[in-house]
Amino acid sequence: MTLRLMKILAILTSIGAYIMVLMGAIVTKTGAGQGCGTSWPICKGQLIPAYMSVDSVLEYSHRIASGIDGFLILFLTVWSWWVFRHNGRVKLLGFMSLFFVILQGALGAVTVMYEGTFAEEWILSLHFGFALISFASVILLTIYLFQMKAGKAVEKREERKPGLVSKSMQYVVWGITAYCYIVVYTGALVRHSSSTLGCGTQWPGCSTLVPDLASHPGVQMFHRYAATLIGLLIVGLLIWVLRRYRERRDLVRGAWLALIMVILQGAAGMLTVVTGGQLVVELLHTTLIAVLFAVLSFLCMQVGWPWKTRQPVEQVQMASSRG
Repeated sequence: MTLRLMKILAILTSIGAYIMVLMGAIVTKTGAGQGCGTSWPICKGQLIPAYMSVDSVLEYSHRIASGIDGFLILFLTVWSWWVFRHNGRVKLLGFMSLFFVILQGALGAVTVMYEGTFAEEWILSLHFGFALISFASVILLTIYLFQMKAGKAVEKREERKPGLVSKSMQYVVWGITAYCYIVVYTGALVRHSSSTLGCGTQWPGCSTLVPDLASHPGVQMFHRYAATLIGLLIVGLLIWVLRRYRERRDLVRGAWLALIMVILQGAAGMLTVVTGGQLVVELLHTTLIAVLFAVLSFLCMQVGWPWKTRQPVEQVQMASSRG
């Protein structure tokens, strides 16, 4: 019963984390960051301002949504730590969820105070990146809780089955995920440097093919090249998984989902350019990159730590047959 309630809370927290990311994207896209002035966490120096513009409503809604989800993450983390106090993975995912939601909230406060400065662009980029890590951590914690049975991780049972991946596969999955996170920042650079229409509404063409960070077209092309590479890497990953680890359904499904997400994310990026940066399309673009990063993070969780020493597959199988 306790685990069932915890799963329900985890689902609600995951939904809240997504809303938090989405509201942040809306505030950034609409330029509503100063809707509440320089006061934080209240708005315009009041808990409930007498007058609120559209920007004020958007900014304050983002703060409220982040605050509510922050409390949900805190509750979920403490509860899961208490119930599964000897499970290192639960502790790690809970810590990352809580740490990064606090960190992104702190950066949000700094963004309000330094609105309009050069540092703001970098702070906003970090703000989104840390919110993305918190979102992915909550999603992974939720998935892991659903993998629990009678208080014990399914992982313990799976370790006795053949199909452990190689060190090379582990490093590739973790490397692709790390690179995807870097690509997220190239997208943030496009948004915060106002380079969304750096190539006009042309796609895939542009006035330049050189990724020059000193010009809007160059920034746009830099992001396109980076995004194209992540797509090619995920195609390669899927081929490798299908050839070597077809028995691992979790990896096969994860790799296929990653490929679908990167294709849809690329299509959304194209639509963002073609439609002139429409809000709905950009929010779709943000949603897809958040899901893609979460899927790649899931694959990281399933393949395990690359630097962790473990038994060879043959020894694991022998131990299983003896048991």
